Amino acid sequence: MLFFICLFQVIIKSQSANYISNGSFEVLHNCNAPHITAIIKNWMAIDSATSFSGGYCGICNGGVPYPNGGFQYPRTGNASVISTFYCSASVCGPGGGRGYLKNRMKGNLIAGKTYCVKFYVNIQNQSPFGIDGFGAYFGDNTIDTITKCTIPLTYLTPQVQNTNGNVITDTLNWLPITGTFVATGIEKYCVLGNFKSHAATNTASLNPLYLPQEWSDVLLDDVSCIPIDLPAFAGADIFGIPGNTVYLGRPQDVGIDEACLWYNLSNTTTPIANAAGITLTVATTTQTYMVKQDICGIIKYDTVVVYASAVGLNEYVSSSEVENGIRVYPNPANSVINVEFLVFNKDAYKVEIINSLGEVLISEISKTKNLTLKTNNFNNGVYTLLIKTEVGTLSRKVVIER
Repeated sequence: MLFFICLFQVIIKSQSANYISNGSFEVLHNCNAPHITAIIKNWMAIDSATSFSGGYCGICNGGVPYPNGGFQYPRTGNASVISTFYCSASVCGPGGGRGYLKNRMKGNLIAGKTYCVKFYVNIQNQSPFGIDGFGAYFGDNTIDTITKCTIPLTYLTPQVQNTNGNVITDTLNWLPITGTFVATGIEKYCVLGNFKSHAATNTASLNPLYLPQEWSDVLLDDVSCIPIDLPAFAGADIFGIPGNTVYLGRPQDVGIDEACLWYNLSNTTTPIANAAGITLTVATTTQTYMVKQDICGIIKYDTVVVYASAVGLNEYVSSSEVENGIRVYPNPANSVINVEFLVFNKDAYKVEIINSLGEVLISEISKTKNLTLKTNNFNNGVYTLLIKTEVGTLSRKVVIER
């Protein structure tokens, strides 16, 4: 039993919502590396043999705020990167001076699935101009064949980009560039940069100190690419000894953290946390918690019950034995859910179905081997089925899908 509990914890922790690796630039290889692509883990130049035209802003080069030419703090954590998104030939030469930063994602995107992409930008203080050219391009290994990495890559069409004419001049606040796109299934890399030509990039005067020079350096932070249909995940119902701590939900990560708000169902007005997963202290009474997830405007909910148990694991074992003798089908369901007690000892079973708000929609006492629950009036979504016996309570997630 201990083995399966540990295995379950490993499986849960391995679940990832954000496909971008090291999206906040916090995980490093080596501070003494010769250039940025060797400092920050999972980020590199388009051509792996070429240094990235940009810089790392963090603990390796004087800390935060970034000391070279500005006073920007990272949006989160202790690191961000800076890149040249706009530069005239008179300043950067005919070969250009653009920076394009590439990320090897955690896995290939899935064909036909829609993804919500977001990254945050901030204009470096000394830049003479603000610009509207911000984009995210997703592609395959052919990206690595690009050898001219610092010129405007106008032949690449970013799947997500800033609205044309929406010139960003803010040097204080971090502003999101966000959008959705449908993957083809070949995407394994994400590239951030300005994919417009110099002439097509809309600008606004920002800092006259360096005029008539034309350039704009941009800080980047908190990059994410998340499936828009990602289910909300609060975790499996759990027994805990009051006073001990338990972890609920997904592993924390960039993008998914800010998308999730947690509530105790005793008070759904005031959130208790803003993260993909939370650590909390087990109360002296059973508590139900809810996570509300907002991915590009698609809102989903999930709940988890934390049972207060003075005996902890022993009670969990008893509940697991009950689970082995109970079958719930079909799942996903349409108009009915069947509960079959394979090991029937003629004791009464209390069966409840609750929604994501903790409201009890069905409550029945079963004294027979088989029980059918009508769900034809339920909306599509995820519900919690509770089976209560003398030896414990079994919780199952059931899906209504039509």
